[in-house]
Amino acid sequence: MHRMKRAGKWAGAACALATVAELSRTWVSSRRRPSVAMFASAEEAPQPRMAKDKPYADAVMAAWQADPSLQDSASVVLEPFVYEDEVGARRLYGRVVKPAQPNGAGVVIVHTAVGPRDVYLHWRAEVLAAGGYTVLVADLLGDELGRGWEPEWGAAARQPLMDDRSLSRKRMRASVQAMSEVEGVDPQRIGAIGYCFGGRAVLDLARLGPASGVAAVASFHGILDDGVLPPEDMSDKDAPRVLVCHGDADPFVSADGRAAFEQQMRSANARWDMLVFGGVRHGFTNPAQDLNPNPAFGYSPRAAARSWRAMEELFAETLHE
Repeated sequence: MHRMKRAGKWAGAACALATVAELSRTWVSSRRRPSVAMFASAEEAPQPRMAKDKPYADAVMAAWQADPSLQDSASVVLEPFVYEDEVGARRLYGRVVKPAQPNGAGVVIVHTAVGPRDVYLHWRAEVLAAGGYTVLVADLLGDELGRGWEPEWGAAARQPLMDDRSLSRKRMRASVQAMSEVEGVDPQRIGAIGYCFGGRAVLDLARLGPASGVAAVASFHGILDDGVLPPEDMSDKDAPRVLVCHGDADPFVSADGRAAFEQQMRSANARWDMLVFGGVRHGFTNPAQDLNPNPAFGYSPRAAARSWRAMEELFAETLHE
């Protein structure tokens, strides 16, 4: 268990850190946010790799440091959380972030294609924890060491979930069940958010209707389609509300895929909202995407802020007593 305290201003040179454990120790001892130098591969790292490279990590850490929502927040507690998928076939390596003043609600955060060992996700988890939510950074790949950053390993780990969307749902359900068993979390007040690959995963979860185990989901630049598997009755009062935040210049979502998703939500009588940002590309919530040479990706501060506010409003309406 690691207690993470809010940092003061940065000072000194960059610290050579690779893991959340090391980061949290530094936050306590130095009272400042460090910059992060990453290992070249997971094999070189004694603990999980947390970023693509040092520029990626530094970009995220700079935004984390400057985040106004965290300037006066209290310490949070970070704990490893190992659980299994619903069939017991894969160990999943999550992280739980516990707030200083929990409000009884829980939020599951689901990663992008690069997996759960991503410093960006831990920034967003701390922001949620500052609002009183207990947070599980979920793992759908069984990635203990940040191998998802390696293209070959990541592609092989994701492929079974691409081939069998029911397996993705099972791992999502296992993550929700794990969240419900965390001390102090009300199982009736759980939400889920996901990015890219994780956005599609939370939408697949929502399609389970009352059996999803969540009150609301939010997808940020998630992959949109008709879900492959037919949805349950999403009009049921116990089915989750759905928020989709999408950039219309995202090449990973085709016009047909978006149309199929929208039609399915209508046909399933879902309670859903969609924010569409003109000219905004894939990955718009992450400031490190400004460094991405792939033109499909791009950071949009405006879209990031507006989509996060929409999620906060959704959770205020669905997860609070």
